[in-house]
Amino acid sequence: MKKILAVLLAAMFASVSFQGIAQDKKAEKKAEKKAEKKADKKK
Repeated sequence: MKKILAVLLAAMFASVSFQGIAQDKKAEKKAEKKAEKKADKKK
C-alpha cells in the first residue's frame, strides 16, 4: 500500500512540475514576441 501511495505522489509531482515547465516556456515565448514588437517599433 505504501508503494502505491509513493508512486501516486511521484506521478502527481512529475505532472505538476511538467505543467509548470510548459507554462514557463509559453510565458517566455510571449515575452519574446512582445520584445520583438517593441524592437520593431523603435526602428
